[in-house]
Amino acid sequence: MTKRVFVVAFMLAAASCADILGIDDGKPRDYDASIDTGPPLDAAPDVAKDSGPADSPPFSPLSCGTGTTCNFAIGEACCRTGPTTYQCVDAPGKCTGTYIPCDRATQCPQNTEAGAMLCCTTDIINDSGTYVADTVGCLPAAQCQPTPQHYILCGEDSGAYCPPEAGCGPSTSALPPFLICK
Repeated sequence: MTKRVFVVAFMLAAASCADILGIDDGKPRDYDASIDTGPPLDAAPDVAKDSGPADSPPFSPLSCGTGTTCNFAIGEACCRTGPTTYQCVDAPGKCTGTYIPCDRATQCPQNTEAGAMLCCTTDIINDSGTYVADTVGCLPAAQCQPTPQHYILCGEDSGAYCPPEAGCGPSTSALPPFLICK
């Protein structure tokens, strides 16, 4: 094959590719709409439904009193500063009362050798003789059984981790208005 034949063959191939790609005259080619090529490709990362704007952090609700919700997903917790006064905090050191890092078992690490972990209160008796939550945290299920000294917080799991005879309802004394196993 002579050099001249090779150059001509190369130019014809390049022209064919340019025509197919729509770059020979600077205009994209019209495609036959009757050919189904499937849904358009999306190179954007998947985003959870209802996650808000792309730059917003993930959201996982943690109840914090009446009408307030902290974002568990970014490390916020609830702080009780009075009998029914609550606020969201981003560190235990910023809480001047009872630090509440969870409101249901699914917010506790479940990959432990101690078995299922539950979000549990440890209660003390206040001046009026009523048990109130002194601490809240994740404890092994064996250490967190509903008694006057402990309550299982059942938050949004609707009692899935409560004993069979117990239901999930609002606390009236230990940690109102959090949902606890009764």
